[in-house]
Amino acid sequence: MSKINSIHTWIEAGYSQFAAEGLEGLQVERLARITGLNKSGYYHYFGDKETFLEKLMDYHLLEVSSMPEDFRKIQKFDPEFMEVLIKHTPKLMFHNQLVRNRHEEFLEIIYQEVNKMIDPIVSEVFGEFIGLKDNYEFSSRYYHQVRDTFYSQITLKRMNYPFLRNFIYEAKDMIQRALELGSEKKKV
Repeated sequence: MSKINSIHTWIEAGYSQFAAEGLEGLQVERLARITGLNKSGYYHYFGDKETFLEKLMDYHLLEVSSMPEDFRKIQKFDPEFMEVLIKHTPKLMFHNQLVRNRHEEFLEIIYQEVNKMIDPIVSEVFGEFIGLKDNYEFSSRYYHQVRDTFYSQITLKRMNYPFLRNFIYEAKDMIQRALELGSEKKKV
């Protein structure tokens, strides 16, 4: 196996393990068993866990770079939004681990970088879906709340159309009720 293939094998295995288990999944011996590679190769290519983690974060930034374009292409929120989420399940699960491990400063930084790429586009698409197309400030606030709730609830098993559709429509209903309540209070 070439050096480049070996490095890529380690990175892909680490990416999958981090997505599934977070930092705990990045044990060298476990990754060596998964890849079938000698753990001395890990140390040769990466040196230590911090360097490996940096490479994983670089890989994640590269992987999520295709997501904004997929969100821009959405014509009909349902089902296309959920289809994009499902298509990018491994990336979302990886990102979910960044959310859960934000206490680590480096992971918080990557979490924020990814959000800067994706949030403006999804906020706009979501705003149109919830009826706030012309009010980016409100749609963005609501989107951030829904996004954070989403990350607290997703699991690999839940990354399917029925769960995602139900989750999104519940969020939409709750937001619309809140907007109606706010409207009623202004009238009084």
